Amino acid sequence: MDQRLDKTIAWLYRNGRPLDVARYEYLFLNKNKDLVEKILRSYQNPDGGFGHGLEPDSQNPFSSPIQGWTALEIIEELELDGNHLIVKDLLDYFINKAPKKDDFYLATIPSNNSYPHASWWTYSSEGSIWGYNPTIAIAGFIYVYSLENDDVENSKKVIQKAIDDFCKNPSNNMHELRAFLEMVNRIKDLSKFNNHQLFLEKLLEQIDFNIESNSDLWFKTYCVRPLQFFDKPNLFGYQKFETLAIKEAQMILSFLNKEGYWDITWDWDDYPEFKLVAKRDWQSIMIIEYLKILRDYKII
Repeated sequence: MDQRLDKTIAWLYRNGRPLDVARYEYLFLNKNKDLVEKILRSYQNPDGGFGHGLEPDSQNPFSSPIQGWTALEIIEELELDGNHLIVKDLLDYFINKAPKKDDFYLATIPSNNSYPHASWWTYSSEGSIWGYNPTIAIAGFIYVYSLENDDVENSKKVIQKAIDDFCKNPSNNMHELRAFLEMVNRIKDLSKFNNHQLFLEKLLEQIDFNIESNSDLWFKTYCVRPLQFFDKPNLFGYQKFETLAIKEAQMILSFLNKEGYWDITWDWDDYPEFKLVAKRDWQSIMIIEYLKILRDYKII
């Protein structure tokens, strides 16, 4: 590992979540992935969903679609397939148990309000659906990972409707755009879907509109950065935004603070004692995310 990251790795070992320490050792030290699987499994509930602050801004122990979505990145890091128990149980949760409204997964759930959380995770009936976030990303996961034809076909219908809706009324929301892009990168070949070419063109147009081009703001404010869409240089649309993505990747090391981690650019309004725990967990997550980017962009 690059010597410039010595303090970062030391901070991770002292303060990081066990899950992120295990991810670091698996991804960068070639350690066995069994420990990552065991720790990830500890966030998984008997219903197959995930909770317990896997996404740290909600400390709700109960399963939610968003927390299940958060697990997908680690599932893919571990290269688990549809036969793995973690994946099978999560698919069962998404398909049969996860809360929905009008075929959209709930972004917030009622029990969030009983546990420490950032304000944006507060549940209200009228604010529980966030468009196709996370529905389209979850549908893409089911389409690729499910071993049941009926479930694959049902997810295909959801994806087709989402594509049609996007073509008629393209989203301008960063998180929803990321969910759509995640679906694209997971499925890879959209040729079985109608209007896929128009959809892809409009998706790139909306991403272009959303990305903050002023690099002075990328590490100082909560804004839409290129690497939020293109954390790997082989993703759909990367070539269009290559210059911006490389520029951000090259800036990452210069924004390490003196303690060796990257500062987060958002904050909670309430629960001050739990906010500190969530902040530390996010710093742990960000170390893994940035290390992956630095590796994939061949900076370390």
